[in-house]
Amino acid sequence: MPRGQRPKPSTTLVSEEILKEIKSVRPLRLFINKEKRKGIADNPFTLRVKFCQLPKDKQARYLQKSVDKYIQLLDEKDVDESVQIECKLFDYLLMKGEQKKYFESINAPPKPPGTAVPYYNQIVKQETDDDSEPAWKSLSTSEKQNYKRRRKEAKAEYLSQVRNFANDLPERLRTDFLLFAEPSPTNRQIAHTSFINDYDDIISSATIRQRRKSLTALPESLQPSTITTTTVDNQPKLSRGQLNIIHQCIPSVLYYETNVSDNDKPTFTRTMTKNAYIRSMFNQIDESERIKYILKSVKKWSEFLQSNPSIIENQIATLHLLLVKNEDIVAYFSAVGLPQRPPTTSYLLYNYERVEAGSQTSWTDLSPTQRDDYTQRLIDLKNDYYQKLIHFVDNVLPSNHMRYEFFRNVKFAMKDYELANRYRTSENITEPMNFVESYLQKISKSNDINQFNQIKAQLLATELTNEQKQLIEDLTELMHKHMQ
Repeated sequence: MPRGQRPKPSTTLVSEEILKEIKSVRPLRLFINKEKRKGIADNPFTLRVKFCQLPKDKQARYLQKSVDKYIQLLDEKDVDESVQIECKLFDYLLMKGEQKKYFESINAPPKPPGTAVPYYNQIVKQETDDDSEPAWKSLSTSEKQNYKRRRKEAKAEYLSQVRNFANDLPERLRTDFLLFAEPSPTNRQIAHTSFINDYDDIISSATIRQRRKSLTALPESLQPSTITTTTVDNQPKLSRGQLNIIHQCIPSVLYYETNVSDNDKPTFTRTMTKNAYIRSMFNQIDESERIKYILKSVKKWSEFLQSNPSIIENQIATLHLLLVKNEDIVAYFSAVGLPQRPPTTSYLLYNYERVEAGSQTSWTDLSPTQRDDYTQRLIDLKNDYYQKLIHFVDNVLPSNHMRYEFFRNVKFAMKDYELANRYRTSENITEPMNFVESYLQKISKSNDINQFNQIKAQLLATELTNEQKQLIEDLTELMHKHMQ
């Protein structure tokens, strides 16, 4: 069992005390502590070797015990689920090899090969139990296509099994398993907010290029009847001339052309090298100067859109071609009035303030009254943010196409606006206080579910008969009906 390279979570999001407690419940640490209680005085290296030599079933017990203590610890310390994913706490508990052993021990679906070649070799070995079959290169094109199709079908079946298996896991473990089963950057980004309910979008068969394109134009509340949305497949593309014009409007290019004389401009043999040089110069300027050129860039882009009305008519996204970095897009919208998004949890709100003040007090050291105060402050911040966001979208953004670009490029914009608009237009919620009450009810219900799932996991970890396990499942179903 090699040590590997564990992640280093940011202490601005999770305290050192929590990290130490997670370290104390790693499988090897649990084994070493048990051996020491028995009076065995071997050095840690010897104990590590003994742990690696344990049978698979005994190692699986330590892995399960480690995960149970990890879930219990996160619940007791009230660690937010977004912090759990952001800091990769599960990777901090179990290394990748240990994660694979653990999920195999609880009968997680086996992952199919990544490409058609190993899939073919696997199928041949299963069917013949002999390696003398013809190699992949000797197959005809039609035979290769058949195995490629079968591998895609196996992949789709695997993702369906992953979804069903994840639904039966404790909430604390569910997203960690999804990231283990399909550890793409897209999955890790979506896991911060949507988790299991949005996993259908994660496991779609769309290519990376398709995922980068917007599949919807505007929220229904903003979509005029005159606009016909286009799909990814038949969406018109920009011409080479239009792309060249947009390239001349990029902030770094404007800065380079404005501040560097023709005599001082180096000669480049490759366009890629020139663009990298221009970006490096632009990245060295201060923030205020950077914003100035971003605003100039968007102004020129707006003039370009006016001269190309077909782009707006067909809802062709172009802002990401102008402002390549997502932080530049957010910086532009912030400069024209986008309100700052508050922290997602009271825990994060406290940590931001703690870091600014240089305080060493952790969240767990606060009294219940102080925690409730941060919870109420966060509710007030979110209330104010939602009101300002509605005003920004409805009154500041000049057109539906600009709103389309806003919702497409700014993370959480669509979700936050629809949530704010839902509370604004709801007949039952007419005052801010009603929103506060509903928010507190949501928190209370979530805590109850988390506590119930924790108790259920502890029960299932003990030795139970099949009849007792069925009774637990019946109680779970009854609990979910009650919470709904």
